[in-house]
Amino acid sequence: MSGSALALWAAPVWFEPLTPVEQLRLTPLLIYGVLDVGLAGAFFAIWRTAPTYRVFRSMGIYLSLFGFVMLWAYRGGQPTRWFWATLTAPVLVVIAGEAMHVERRRWTWIVWPICLPFLIGGWFPATRFLQNGMFEITQIMLGILIVQALRQRVARDRAVILVFLLLFLVRWTASPVLAQVWTLPGGLNVGGWQWSFNSGAMIVLGTATLAIYVRALLEHRRERQRLEAELAASRAVQELLIPAQLQPRPGLRIEAAYRPFSEVGGDFFQVIPFSRSTLIAIGDVSGKGMPAALMVSLLIGTLHALAETTDSPAAILAGLNRRALGHSHGGFTTCLVVRIDVDGGLTAANAGHLAPYLNGAELDLENGLPLGLDANATYAESTLRLKDGDRLVLMTDGVVEARNATGGLFGFERTAALCGETAEAIARTAEEFGQEDDITVLSVTRAKE
Repeated sequence: MSGSALALWAAPVWFEPLTPVEQLRLTPLLIYGVLDVGLAGAFFAIWRTAPTYRVFRSMGIYLSLFGFVMLWAYRGGQPTRWFWATLTAPVLVVIAGEAMHVERRRWTWIVWPICLPFLIGGWFPATRFLQNGMFEITQIMLGILIVQALRQRVARDRAVILVFLLLFLVRWTASPVLAQVWTLPGGLNVGGWQWSFNSGAMIVLGTATLAIYVRALLEHRRERQRLEAELAASRAVQELLIPAQLQPRPGLRIEAAYRPFSEVGGDFFQVIPFSRSTLIAIGDVSGKGMPAALMVSLLIGTLHALAETTDSPAAILAGLNRRALGHSHGGFTTCLVVRIDVDGGLTAANAGHLAPYLNGAELDLENGLPLGLDANATYAESTLRLKDGDRLVLMTDGVVEARNATGGLFGFERTAALCGETAEAIARTAEEFGQEDDITVLSVTRAKE
C-alpha cells in the first residue's frame, strides 16, 4: 500500500499521545467511563441470574460500549463524531425499544443499513459531510419510539419512558446540525473540568433503569413465589379431595384415571359408599387454575355433606346447585351423579354433563342445566338395571374434545369404540391424541359378588 493510500485509510486518527496535563483535563471522561462500565457489569450480573430478562443484557451491551468509548478517548483515542454516532447511536435505538417494551419495534432494525453509508463515508474526506446527519436520524428514531411507548399507556413502563425522554432531550445539546443555528451548552465547567450533559444523562439512564428493572424483577419473583405457594396448596387440597385409590365395593369393579391439563385441574370425581349402594359423582368446573380448584373444593365438601342426609342423585344435584350459586363468578359446573344399588339398580341425574356410556352405547338421560346458573333449576332421575358384566363409563369432555396437531377432534365415535378398555387406557389414548383440557374417566363394571 502506498504512503498516500495509507494516509487516506488512516484519516480518522485512532490514538494520539497525551501529556499528563491533557489527561488530567480529560478526567471526566475517565469517571464517566468507569461508571458506565460498572453499570454494565451490574446489568450483566443480574442478567446471569435472570436470563429471561434480555433487557439487562441489552443495557449491559450498550453501557459497556459507551463506557469503552469514554475510556478510549481518555487514553488518547480519537473517536470522531461520525465514529461515535455510528457505533453507539444505532445500538441505543434498538435497545430503547426493548427497554420501553414498545410492541411494534421491528422497524428499528433499519437503523443498521442506514448507518452503513455513514460508517463508510466517514473514512473519506470527500464524503465527510455524511457525519453530521447520523445523529439527527437516530434522534428522530428515538423520538418515534418514545411516542409509541407513551401511546401504549402501560403504567409499569412510565418511569423508564421518562428516563429515555430525558436522555432524548439532553442529546440535542450534542447535535452538530442544531449547533449551526442555535448554540446550546454541551456541558458544565466545574473546577476546570468540562462535564458533558450527554455523558451525564447516560449515567442517569443506566442507574435509573437498573433500579427500575431490579425492582420489577423482585416484584415479579415475589408474585411468582406467591402463586407457586398457592398452586402447591391447591394441589395438596385437590389431591386429598380426589381419591388416589378407590375402595372395592361388593358387586362392582371401579377404575378411575385423572389427567389434569394444567397445574390445578377443574375436573373432579367422588365415590361414596353406602350400606346398600354406591354413589358416584363426576364433574367439570369451567375455567382453570386457582378459581376452578377452589370451586372443586367447595363442591366436593358440599357433596359429602349432602350425602349424609340423602342418596338421591336429583336431590344432591339440587343441593350442589344451591351451593354453586353466587360462587361461580360467571362460570358454571357440569355434574353427573349416579347411584348403583347392590341389586344392580341404577339411578342417575345429570346437570349438563356428558352422558355415560353403557357397554359402548351412550345412555339417553334427561339433562338439566349446569350448576350455578339458575336457582330454580330442577333435575330429573333416570333409572335402569345393570346386568352381570355390564360396563358403565363416565368421563369429562376432555376426552371427546382432545384435538390432534391437524385440528381433528377425538370425537364421540372414537370415545364409544374405546369404552371396552380400562379407564387408564381411555385417558392415555385421549391424552396422546392431543389433550387440551382436563381428562377424567371412571369405569364401573357389574360383577357377581
